[in-house]
Amino acid sequence: MTGEDALLFDVTPHHDLRAPARWHGQGRWGAWGYLLPAVVLTAVVLLAPLTVTVVTSVTEDGGLDGYLKVLTDDEVWLALFHNALWLMLALVVCGLGLGLAWLARDTGPRMRWVLLAVLALPSVTSPLTTGVAFRLIFDANPSRGLVSALLPGDVAFLGPGWIWLVLGLAFVWQWTGLAFLVFHVGLSTMPEDLLRVGRVFGAGKLRRLRTVVVPALFPTAALVMLIVLTAAVRVFDLVLVGVPGSIQSSVDVVGLFWWRHRDDLGDGRASALAILLFAMAVALVMLVLWRLRRDWPSAGPRREDRPVPAPGRPRRVIQVLSAVVAVVWAFPLVALLLTSFRAPVEAATSGWWTGGYGLGSYGEAFSDGSFASALGATAQRGLLVAVVVLLLAVPAAYALTPEQLPRRARRIVATGAVVLTVLPPQALALPLGKVLGPGPGGIMILSFVHAALVLPLAVLLLRNAFTSVPRPVVLRPLAEGRSAMFQVTAESGPAVVAVAVLAFVLTWNDLVLGLLLNWPADQAPLVVLQQARHFTTSAGGLAAQTIVLTAVPVLLLFATGRWLVRGLTQGVRR
Repeated sequence: MTGEDALLFDVTPHHDLRAPARWHGQGRWGAWGYLLPAVVLTAVVLLAPLTVTVVTSVTEDGGLDGYLKVLTDDEVWLALFHNALWLMLALVVCGLGLGLAWLARDTGPRMRWVLLAVLALPSVTSPLTTGVAFRLIFDANPSRGLVSALLPGDVAFLGPGWIWLVLGLAFVWQWTGLAFLVFHVGLSTMPEDLLRVGRVFGAGKLRRLRTVVVPALFPTAALVMLIVLTAAVRVFDLVLVGVPGSIQSSVDVVGLFWWRHRDDLGDGRASALAILLFAMAVALVMLVLWRLRRDWPSAGPRREDRPVPAPGRPRRVIQVLSAVVAVVWAFPLVALLLTSFRAPVEAATSGWWTGGYGLGSYGEAFSDGSFASALGATAQRGLLVAVVVLLLAVPAAYALTPEQLPRRARRIVATGAVVLTVLPPQALALPLGKVLGPGPGGIMILSFVHAALVLPLAVLLLRNAFTSVPRPVVLRPLAEGRSAMFQVTAESGPAVVAVAVLAFVLTWNDLVLGLLLNWPADQAPLVVLQQARHFTTSAGGLAAQTIVLTAVPVLLLFATGRWLVRGLTQGVRR
């Protein structure tokens, strides 16, 4: 910041919008008891395999020479560079989400709800679905791909160079809506005093956004960045499905390169590569934590929150721009839906805009019964993961509220949760693959692995919500010597619902874990992947399967939408 900008931010009254949370808990041993089940699952499923991976990376293939061999491999360097690009793109997504939320303040309430609904839909779709939709839109054949039909010429959007534009647009399309949602709520609850002082200093709209709003919203941004960075470091199926096989090596990421070459690399170099990917993500996350160093202390005195009113009547230009954004964001799913309603032969030879609609592709999608069976198995696993995550995350998050554990212990546990949130599955796959195996109880085993990977993020989300619970809610049970966890959980009902939906959707959409562990193809994303191996000839059936796969989380989103909005944003401001 310049000196004048720093002065502007310093004199602006920064409100703590979360409730004070200084209550006396059940003592240190009681708090550790709440935390213990989550710690046990994390230690067994995440920390133990991670430790084995670290040890393997420094003891096999000549010890540290394994790292040297990996770091001197040009293909590995290219994959690491591509991962760095994805991590930078995550920051772009956060910035775009903030910009759209800032513009949406000038639209009417109807348009704001339209934007919220349309932008939120891609966030619950799987990267697999996103890859299929964008590959259909940018198909190089003008008779099938709309962009190629509108832009005749020699531009091959699914070829070298241009493919990065397609992948970047796909990632931005999928995750900007989440950033928009959280920032929209953060801006709507920001006190008017924050902006009034900026106007007194004569700061324009953009300068107020840069010097006052962005610093004040950084705790909110940190939550968004953590989720989007996790998606960026784990990017896998978007590249696997969205890029033709002939050029995938030119856009390889570390996770995908690891999966393709783990047998060639050997245990030592494969482990080293997984640890390097994890270290890259942790380095960026630690920068977020460093900037967030004032977010963990206890909240100060509570002030009444006042929404920031939209500045004047909605502007026609901004309303038109918002409508254009809504149409653009809805287009990939509309194109995918229309493709799914075409006959298999027509979908393979012509674009969705040429007509000839019917249910033939849906008949092909369910013809052999494998997809229907996989949907049932995937639903079972998703429900089980949601239950396990709630049973472990609720007491663990309660243990991390102020006065339950010593302040330093809370910081250490919370920091560990943030770091484990971005843990790539590749860092666990080799040890887990040797210990676990398909067979009886496979759904149960895979569910606990999924639950362990979702648990750190769930604990952080619930911890923020629990800390924002008003003090009177918990005073009475604590004064009577009872735990206030049930009262805190009931008060944070939307956050609990949000965590359950998040756990189910992440499990439902996951392709990577089953693929890395060589699990049988009894999961819906794996069945879709098999169909995608013959992308052009199976476009209709593939579109039908991805629409069915997307319908479940979309219906869940609409059924719990209001709770999700409140739950994901409860306690994110400090």
